[in-house]
Amino acid sequence: MSVKRDYYRVLGVPRDALPEEIRKAYFDLARQTHPDVSEDPGSRERFLELQEAYEVLSNPERRAAHDAELGPFEPPAVTIHTRYSRSVVPALSEQQLIYVLLELVCTASEEKAVKLPVHIALVLDVSTSMKGSRLDMVKSSTAHLLRKLSQRDTISVVAFSDRAEVIIPPSHPYPMDLPRMDQKISLLSPSGGTEIFQGLQAGVAQLSAFKGEIRHLILLTDGHTYGDEDRCLELVKQSEQEGISFSAVGIGHEWNDAFLDRLAATGGGNVIFITKPRELSAYFEQKINHLGAVYARGTNFEFQSDSEVTLRYVFRMYPDVSPLDEHSPIQLGNLYAGKNLVLLMEFLLPATAEKENVKLAEGFIKMQLVDNGERVRVPLKLDRQVRADPEPEVPPAAIIEALSRVSLYRLQERARKEVERGNSVAASRHLQYLATHLLSTGNRELAHTVLVEAEHVKQSKHFTQEGDKRIKYGTRALMLPSGLEK
Repeated sequence: MSVKRDYYRVLGVPRDALPEEIRKAYFDLARQTHPDVSEDPGSRERFLELQEAYEVLSNPERRAAHDAELGPFEPPAVTIHTRYSRSVVPALSEQQLIYVLLELVCTASEEKAVKLPVHIALVLDVSTSMKGSRLDMVKSSTAHLLRKLSQRDTISVVAFSDRAEVIIPPSHPYPMDLPRMDQKISLLSPSGGTEIFQGLQAGVAQLSAFKGEIRHLILLTDGHTYGDEDRCLELVKQSEQEGISFSAVGIGHEWNDAFLDRLAATGGGNVIFITKPRELSAYFEQKINHLGAVYARGTNFEFQSDSEVTLRYVFRMYPDVSPLDEHSPIQLGNLYAGKNLVLLMEFLLPATAEKENVKLAEGFIKMQLVDNGERVRVPLKLDRQVRADPEPEVPPAAIIEALSRVSLYRLQERARKEVERGNSVAASRHLQYLATHLLSTGNRELAHTVLVEAEHVKQSKHFTQEGDKRIKYGTRALMLPSGLEK
């Protein structure tokens, strides 16, 4: 007997969804698609489909029959490894920190993941500040990207300033079409101001028209946007929920790094700082290689913690190094076949003197499989027992390594915060500590940049824009722990 449709996919829930999860998904979607509310001409058919799915999955007998029609459930090819900074938590009357290194291991082969072609939308800032070498760099790197895509892939190019224009609509990079695409790119000229929402909206529109591909938007900008930040964040959030991931490239030193970091954290991607043409071409090539091996997209960690337990910090340390938002659900980005996704998490615990166990976080790693669109999840519980007199212990080597690398990034963060408070002496001191650590690890060029910036901060009470970004993204790039890249 053939199955007309998978009702779990209709409601967007995994096959092991609890009855209350099915009910919530139905009512949430029904409110959006009800013909009295939605202006979509297909809303009536969609609403009836949701009703049919809910009637089947909310009835235990009909659900069991539907499961039998779908066939055996295959769990995702993902295992989770956890390392804690402490095997047990000491019973204390004050707050304490505990660290967790979380590693999602995708055991699927690349052959299983490479099912869908890639669709990349480049959203290029062509405002007046991009004139000269910056725009030339973007043009040459875009031409390089066109030649690295396979003929199964799709490329879209949007240019924006205070308005957006689709330069290349969704197209396959066939050899016969490359000269025409090159010409369109070469004709780009700078003008106007910077309104990022205009570019993002046009880029998302190119990607939204195609559902059967790995869809990724890359924003390249050298400036600030004003007044449309909230709309940008909401657009990226909605796009991520539809399977469109997001990354950003900052060119020069005038762009708003805090804003782009927020966009990337929302869209499951990362932000990089580019200063040389070869760096941008290499970044494009790396993105293509990664996207071609996506096993699952929209990966996130949805969880709850004990009261007064605070998740203070989350870093994705591999494959795309980036700080992430600490609130549930945490957007983790794509999961690549044959590669691991590594997070370092810092929890602040309340007084534990009266506790026997502390629940740090309990919930599910959720994702959507690329090869069949199925939504799956893996349960995850992070907790520790509490003991009055635990034996002294040394944290695992992987935790120490991860913390040592994150500490370099956090030193520059502390310096930034001290500058914001007006304490330039303390900020300069943090930067000097950072330079010392960098020199001890052989990063002499970055150490020199930090020392120059420390002196500037001490004298002028603020960072230079260029030095600030070189230090921030230079230390971020050092956070990949050794031994975890396989």
